[in-house]
This record gives sequence, C-alpha cells and structure tokens, in this order.
Amino acid sequence: MLRLGAAALRAGRDRAPPGALRGPALSSAPSSAPPQPLVVELKAGKKYAWCSCGHSKTQPFCDGSHRTAAPGVSPLRFTAEADGAAPLCACKRTRSPPYCDGSHREHRQQAAPPGPRP
Repeated sequence: MLRLGAAALRAGRDRAPPGALRGPALSSAPSSAPPQPLVVELKAGKKYAWCSCGHSKTQPFCDGSHRTAAPGVSPLRFTAEADGAAPLCACKRTRSPPYCDGSHREHRQQAAPPGPRP
C-alpha cells in the first residue's frame, strides 16, 4: 500500500485551481466519467496534471480538453512524493484532489432510486 504523505494531500487541497471543484465544474463533468477511482502508478518527483473537468480522454490526467469543453477550469498540477500505486479521483467530487476520498460513494447513494416498498 502506498502511503501518501500529508504534504501530498495538502498539495491537492491548498493548490486546487480556481473553479476546479465548484458547482459549475462538477456539473460540466461528463456523465461518462468513471464512478470509482483510477489506480495509477506514480513516480516520485515526477510532475502530473490531474484532470479537474472530467472531459479528458486520458483520465485521470489532463489532455487539454478543458480549453474547449470547460473554459475557466484548469488541471491540478502536482508532484508525486513517492513511487507506487495511488487512487486518483475520476468522479471529480473529491475533497482532497487529486486523490480519491470516497465521495463517489456518497454521490452514488444520493443518485440511487429508492428501493421497493414493503
């Protein structure tokens, strides 16, 4: 299990791009965005650009699609602190970008239709 340092998590919260996690950015995320995290291999010291709009075809990383599909939204740039697998958010609802915090489960529960009544 990769241990993510507090600095790595802080980097996501402290440097989130303007508009990346606000209502308009979330509502513009395509419904085709995966509902679960994407586990990727990160290399210590390497810089990455996490897609914050949900339109990238190279999820969870940015491919520049935000320029036309979500103007005003920018990718979150971060540097991996350690080598290893990391669960990066794909639903774009995380409160600790770019890492998954389980927010996709909350959204799925809210969106699920009520079960049959006894």
